[in-house]
Amino acid sequence: MGKRRKTSFSNEHSKIEQVQEYYSDSEGSLNSYYSHMVSEGSAPAKFIGYSLEEINKELKDRKDTLDRMCSLELLASVEARLRIDYLVRGQDKLKDDFSRKIREIYDAKENRASLVDDILYTWKKESPSHKTRLDNLGKALDYRNWLAHGRYWMPKKHPHVNQYDYLSIYSLAVDILSNLELVEV
Repeated sequence: MGKRRKTSFSNEHSKIEQVQEYYSDSEGSLNSYYSHMVSEGSAPAKFIGYSLEEINKELKDRKDTLDRMCSLELLASVEARLRIDYLVRGQDKLKDDFSRKIREIYDAKENRASLVDDILYTWKKESPSHKTRLDNLGKALDYRNWLAHGRYWMPKKHPHVNQYDYLSIYSLAVDILSNLELVEV
């Protein structure tokens, strides 16, 4: 009989390739929709009386929203992969040194381990070659938290939230998932 894991994985988390396809399709659709109005001169009733400048501003606003939504989804996807790795290492009692360090945390905290303070900290401590990319992920997670909680304040910790866009988050996600040796379910 196979190992019985305490946590049942839903496999509902997004893959970064899926997020990239959605982003690309949605951006293309927005560009097509707004450019068609301008080039064909036929706009839905909503846009009657809009100037070209107002149409372009709305397109930019829609693309900014798409950017933030897909950035949030990418960071959630990276977190899911890191947490799955943590749970598999903790519950399946893998024998390598890194898994033993993770299991110490799991034995103490189970599913309540902090992504930043426990999981990422252990990765940085045990795999110093990944420290810079994991520090970058930590800053991006602050951005994710700012997005997820409504963007109503100016962050003190990393006030340059505008340094992030979808492409920078996508590059970071690819870097993390390509370079960390995460165990699969």
